[in-house]
Amino acid sequence: MRARRAFAMPPEQPVIDDAAIITDKGVICEVGRFADLRTAFSGTVTDLGDVTLAPGLINAHSHLELCHLRGRTIPDKGFMVWVEDLLRQPIFDLPEEELAKASRELKRTGTVMVADIATRFPKRMAGFLEESGFFFVVFTEAIGEAVPEHGFIPEGDYDHGVGAVAGHSLYTTHVDVLRAAKAESSSRGLPFSIHLAEHDDEVAIMAGEPSPFLELLQGRGRLLDFEPPRKAPVRQAADLGILDASTLCVHCVKVSQGDIETIRQSGASVCLCPRSNEFIGVGRAPWEKICEAGINTCLGTDSLASNHDLDLWNEAAYFKERYQGGLSLAETLAMLTSNPARILGVGDTLGSLAPGKAAVWSVIPDSFQELFDE
Repeated sequence: MRARRAFAMPPEQPVIDDAAIITDKGVICEVGRFADLRTAFSGTVTDLGDVTLAPGLINAHSHLELCHLRGRTIPDKGFMVWVEDLLRQPIFDLPEEELAKASRELKRTGTVMVADIATRFPKRMAGFLEESGFFFVVFTEAIGEAVPEHGFIPEGDYDHGVGAVAGHSLYTTHVDVLRAAKAESSSRGLPFSIHLAEHDDEVAIMAGEPSPFLELLQGRGRLLDFEPPRKAPVRQAADLGILDASTLCVHCVKVSQGDIETIRQSGASVCLCPRSNEFIGVGRAPWEKICEAGINTCLGTDSLASNHDLDLWNEAAYFKERYQGGLSLAETLAMLTSNPARILGVGDTLGSLAPGKAAVWSVIPDSFQELFDE
């Protein structure tokens, strides 16, 4: 494959002009300048033309079980309005045609791997992603008060992905369940994900302060014996022992500088979902402080119940346009490629264009590149 330029992403060779990628049986053999590689190569050459290639994109946080709810929820009115409306939706329905539409959208926009949260249908979602040709981690979402007798992760043997487990949140998942979920992840060498510090109600619930959301949950028979730890969410996560180098903290909207330092010291990664946070109306995470702290930071689209599409280029463009400070194209691409590959345990297969890795890539839209032009 030949292209005008490639962001290969390994530190020693981040940008290649007049790029060439030699592949064999789905694996990258060599990456470099076309002029340097062509003399010793005798196979078929496909010239992709005036395009810039990047590694295949990795969506670090999604809820594909909600892909049939695009345009059906209430935006911009805050978390309580959004979640009350969500609970009125047919969340247990999941039409095959909507999954197929989501698959086409992900592929069209360059996504090759999905880290998906499955609350209801983990085996179905893993099967769908496997059959659709994606790399994946499907996190079975641990929620409630009971630790499953046979573990959280359904049995399954997949060629392109794994099952894992995620905690829903610090307040909807009992502390014993969170510890058990994290322990299962650690014992199997798997990543662990958790929604963390997403909105004001979460902060209030953890602090033992009045919360309309807690009242809603208790009115539905949940959290009737919840004992608030009277701590900020990040401090509670750290004290429970669920923050470490295999943990992906999703959202982190309501975090202090001290919280950011706690995450950094733990080695955990952060997945930001800026358009979802804006859609629901929960606020804006301190993106700049998180990135400047040196935390491994990724981007995700979250669900189509809280976003307009599954296009990571749109997510990254929104992020770049509102980022207050310097942010290079390579740094932004890392949030879609090498950074999520690291936390999701696929750095040997994805995340950069390098020999031995999967022969998958994306094309950077011209409009996206123009955001970084001086």
